[in-house]
Amino acid sequence: MAFNRTFILMLLLSLLVLPGLAWSEATGVLEKGQPLEITSNRLESDGGLRQVVFLGNVVAKQAGLTIKASKLVVFYQGKNNQVSRVEAIGDVTITKDDRIATGGRGVYEVGKETIVLTDSPRVQQGKNSVEGDEIAFFLNEDRSIVKSKAGSRVKAILTPRENAVGP
Repeated sequence: MAFNRTFILMLLLSLLVLPGLAWSEATGVLEKGQPLEITSNRLESDGGLRQVVFLGNVVAKQAGLTIKASKLVVFYQGKNNQVSRVEAIGDVTITKDDRIATGGRGVYEVGKETIVLTDSPRVQQGKNSVEGDEIAFFLNEDRSIVKSKAGSRVKAILTPRENAVGP
C-alpha cells in the first residue's frame, strides 16, 4: 500500500493548530517521532482513485490530539504519493487539551494550507466558543474566518478571565 505515516502526520500537524486559531493562540508542535494510532472498523485503499478510506468509528490519536469521525478519506497524488486533501466526514470532533472543534465535515487542503469545517461547525475552549455555518482556518496566516449563510448569524461567546489584570 502506498499509504504511509507521513500522510497522517501532516494531517495531524495541521489540525493541531486548528482549535487555537479561533483565538489566535500558538499551540505548539507535535514531535515527528511520536507514535500515531488510527483505529476504525474498516480500511479501504484504492490505488486507482488514489485514496485511502478509514470507515466506522474512526479515531486517530497522536501526542494528546484526538480526531474522531465516521469516515476519514486521504487523497494522494504524484509519484511520491503526496497527500493533496484529507476529509473527515460525519460527527467530526477534534480535541487537543481543553480545545474542541466539532462539525459534520472537515476538509484539509494541503496545497492551500486551509482547513474548512462545515455542517454546524463549532470551536470551544473552556467557556469561550465560536460557531457559524463555515469556519475556515488559514494555517500559514494564523487567521480564521467564520461565515454565516443568509438568514443566520455568527455567534461568539467570550468570557473574561477570572484573574485578568487591569490596566
